Amino acid sequence: MRVYPETTTLRKPLNTHQGRHLFGQDPESYDAGRPDYPERVYEILVAECGLGPGARVVEIGPATGLVTARLLAHQATVTAVEPSAPLADFLRAAHPTEALDVVTAPFEEAELPDDGFDLAVAATSFHWVQPDVGAAKLRRIVKPGGQVALWWMMFEDPARPHEFDAAAEEILGMSPGTVMDPGGPPFQLDVDAHREYLTAAGFTDFAGEVIRSEARMDAARLRTLYASMALVLSHPPEERRRLLDAIENLVVDRFGGEVVRPFVTGFYRAGRR
Repeated sequence: MRVYPETTTLRKPLNTHQGRHLFGQDPESYDAGRPDYPERVYEILVAECGLGPGARVVEIGPATGLVTARLLAHQATVTAVEPSAPLADFLRAAHPTEALDVVTAPFEEAELPDDGFDLAVAATSFHWVQPDVGAAKLRRIVKPGGQVALWWMMFEDPARPHEFDAAAEEILGMSPGTVMDPGGPPFQLDVDAHREYLTAAGFTDFAGEVIRSEARMDAARLRTLYASMALVLSHPPEERRRLLDAIENLVVDRFGGEVVRPFVTGFYRAGRR
């Protein structure tokens, strides 16, 4: 079985514990930095995965609740499993509702009921879980007839290269996307890899979809986005400021203060019979 790199973004690998807690350094900035996922993601969750009133959903790595808010808006009851205590506290404060239960623990260690959920979701987070271990636990906690939906957004699109991406890579030293195998696709878009660990765990009817989108972003918005990424957060504060200043200046000096960014999201789902 292919395994994910310990981090999807860093030249010097983080261990899993470091990576899981990296984003909790500044929850408010992280919350401001991340753009929402394409509407197509939520359409699939409703049409194919059973999201709706009364659905019992477990969310892996919700961070500050970008997706959690949408799940709650569809009147689901949500168990959010977040390993970072600062992010978990932010999530509780942002959504004070009985429909949300926040469990502060790594997914592998969280106490969750067998056959307890209609749907399990992970939005740009499942790479922090060992895939075979995580998939086996999903198989245990998702009820028969339930669904698993995992997806990742890339803040670039390999099929639609943009001049900004190459320039930003020169500043940061690498791209936000990671290739698992030389010559292969980025892991976010590696359909075979995601099918492998889900089917090995006993899930069936695997399906994948590539969702393309665009976002118009000015210099300040792009600075906030990159400030939420591991390849920036892994640096000491002074180095972060230098990198983010360079990104912001790049947008102003070379792109007239605004860039229309192509994004791509790899979406994968499977069911438990």
